[in-house]
Amino acid sequence: MKKFLALVLSLMMLCMAMPAMADGLAVGTFDPASAGNVELSFGWWGNQVRDEVTKNAADFFTQNYPNITFNLNAQSWSNYWALMSTYSANNDLPDVMQQDYAYIEQWVEAGDLLDLTPYVESGALDLSNVPQNIIDTGKVGDGIYAVCAGVNAPALLYNKTLTDSLSIEVPDNITWEQFVEISRKIYAETGVGVLYGDGNTENHLTYYARSLGYTALWDTNGMLASAEELTGYYQRLIDGVAEGWLFDTDKRAGVNVNDLAQNPLVYGSTNEVRTWCAFAFSNQIAAFQAAATADGKELGITSWASANPAASNYMKPSQFFSITTDTKNPDLAVAFLNYLINDVQANTILRAERGVPANSLVAAEIADEVSKLDATYTLVVDYLAKVEKCSSPIFPPLPSYSGTVQTEVIETLAGELLLKNPTMTAEEAAQTLVDSTAEIAADY
Repeated sequence: MKKFLALVLSLMMLCMAMPAMADGLAVGTFDPASAGNVELSFGWWGNQVRDEVTKNAADFFTQNYPNITFNLNAQSWSNYWALMSTYSANNDLPDVMQQDYAYIEQWVEAGDLLDLTPYVESGALDLSNVPQNIIDTGKVGDGIYAVCAGVNAPALLYNKTLTDSLSIEVPDNITWEQFVEISRKIYAETGVGVLYGDGNTENHLTYYARSLGYTALWDTNGMLASAEELTGYYQRLIDGVAEGWLFDTDKRAGVNVNDLAQNPLVYGSTNEVRTWCAFAFSNQIAAFQAAATADGKELGITSWASANPAASNYMKPSQFFSITTDTKNPDLAVAFLNYLINDVQANTILRAERGVPANSLVAAEIADEVSKLDATYTLVVDYLAKVEKCSSPIFPPLPSYSGTVQTEVIETLAGELLLKNPTMTAEEAAQTLVDSTAEIAADY
């Protein structure tokens, strides 16, 4: 990721040649008009904003190539993976699917993703303006199985309208101690709390483990940190609930953390069911701000709280686009993928909602227009420039057993430790996490 954002900014006023064009669209070397009447299927997880802009980008492709129509499948995060797994079992995956950094290796091992290397080498898929270190994040072994849809980073999105009203300044690279102090103050004065340690909690644990000096949370054999080292993470949950500012298990019961519209940062009838922040990712700010604007709020952005922000924080591919091995039209699917990565008009329509485009020239080219449509684009570019200066290399893709640990261990422990009166100590929870993870890893 190094120097990526600097390159974006330096190229904003520079006019340079774009990839091979056909009918005004960057589609690589394959002409979609020659494919006949074809319906391409495209699946992704997201939110209302992502769903809308993605549909508009697909519609724009069809306007230019009326012979190509789309079967679009948008899902929530949790529903998406369950549905795609079903499609995989039936050999009926969409031609193009959104992928996540954590799961690429598992899908490649299952034989579900097409190696794009031959298309890159032939020029059908042009990655010449994507930095090599970003291309490498979509590799498994020697193959390219995914192309980065956008660059982002963990981001603490917060109710700036609220913090300003209380004369609270939320610092860059916020430490955990600063975060707790702010949370206590906001809760004492308003009753607004914090949602933490729920949902995709492997992210929180990874961030915590990195603050201890570990590159990742786990490897093929289990947790890298010891139970003693991980105890502090669970003590955070116990202490926050005891002090009142952290949502307990009962309070979280009615919250769908995978539905942005129900996130308590932007939704809730009273302060007691509201939060002052959300542990999200930088590419999500557009959708959060859209919801917050309707609620009369301005959002701010900083990094997740950590005892060691520079060690914890990282830049990552927000999502990837992959071509599946179930596609019957690989050349056409690659042409559409080339359009999503390299076409300026497509990316203007997509509004960088998935993150700052991986194509450096496109990221610069769309800046002015996207900023007119989405004021958060410049905010995100500025934020990522700060992250680049205070972060560490991203962790490797998650081990194949991680999904089982997530659902059977991490979520269960979070639910228990967020009880008002938990039945286990932080030490016991950490030991359970380490032991159970090792057992599950050994079975894979």
